[in-house]
Amino acid sequence: MRLPLEELDDDEPVLRPSPVHVDGRFPSAAVLCFFPEAIDTMERDGELERIGAFSTQLGGMAIRATPDRDVAVFHPGVGGPLSAHCFEQAIASGVRAAIAVGGAGAIAPSFGKDDVLVVSAALRDEGTSFHYVPASRMLQFDEDEVRRLVDGHVDAGLPAAAGVTWTTDADFRETRGRTARRRAEGCVAVEMEAASLAAVARFRGVRYGHVLYSGDDLTGEVWAERAWTRSGRRASLLRTAIDLSVR
Repeated sequence: MRLPLEELDDDEPVLRPSPVHVDGRFPSAAVLCFFPEAIDTMERDGELERIGAFSTQLGGMAIRATPDRDVAVFHPGVGGPLSAHCFEQAIASGVRAAIAVGGAGAIAPSFGKDDVLVVSAALRDEGTSFHYVPASRMLQFDEDEVRRLVDGHVDAGLPAAAGVTWTTDADFRETRGRTARRRAEGCVAVEMEAASLAAVARFRGVRYGHVLYSGDDLTGEVWAERAWTRSGRRASLLRTAIDLSVR
């Protein structure tokens, strides 16, 4: 019995993404940032300016841009469906290259606290990506972009390595058995958006990379929060992503 997620087709969609209304033009490069406090700080310091927002039906997340309008910065929302929806609208607005930066749970000891990972592949334990690219267990990321981002972070003083993440729709169903199986397949991190966003980018022909830092820890007997939302990596990764977006 085939699952509905295996029924990818090329039929015309009933609903198409529409551009977001912003003040002036929408930049052609974007950083999808999951660190709201880092975005707010850059806005307060005059390094970003608000140019619009997504619909209140989606949460009304603000859209900022660098003063030169080279790079848009926005939080796309948590989880595959919402983040993909916002990304689709940004692409419809003119985005042709994007970098996502977020935190991830460590599921392998090698992914130590605050380590930086450039995603080279994502295990697809979510639903959104299957509506964009053919069914497969892993979604491979563009090798040239992965290499560029690894080198770019190293040059910026943020040692980074390429690696595999597990994208899931259900953070409260990250069981020990499931986590062990993902680790056995080579995953070192777990998060909720990488496979979905990469599939959208591939479908739309957009250059895309995804960067994660090691936040909370799922490798022990009990979950360790590790104060991950207060990590200094967050601000550094946002600034680096903006810089790498225009290279």
